[in-house]
Amino acid sequence: MDSKQLFLRELHSIIKEYAEVGDQLKQPDKQLSWEEFDLTEDEISALNSQNFTDESIIAIEKIVRVNIMGAFHSAFCLLDGVSDPVLENEEDIWVGLKLEEKQDEDEEFLHDELYSSYWDWHDLNNKDK
Repeated sequence: MDSKQLFLRELHSIIKEYAEVGDQLKQPDKQLSWEEFDLTEDEISALNSQNFTDESIIAIEKIVRVNIMGAFHSAFCLLDGVSDPVLENEEDIWVGLKLEEKQDEDEEFLHDELYSSYWDWHDLNNKDK
């Protein structure tokens, strides 16, 4: 089994699934999967006022899908070390990270750290506001 190819193929299925937003556009729910991004009444009203056609939904889903793929591509560029994150110390050098098959059960899970790291990112990007 080629774990990397299996991962990448599964990632394309995940991207496709998460890009399918037609039902959410046509019948928006105030509560999304994470409270920080819940929709306001004005946002719901704006979506409800749109006349989404099958073609407009397909177009929006294509845009969402290519943007999700772009986000993963940028993340993989960071992992591969071919692009650099904003470093806290200008003297630091980014060499990338290596993901490997899990060996240690006590390791932190990356999917959990994604949500908890949001607040660090949020605070850093809003410190001047």
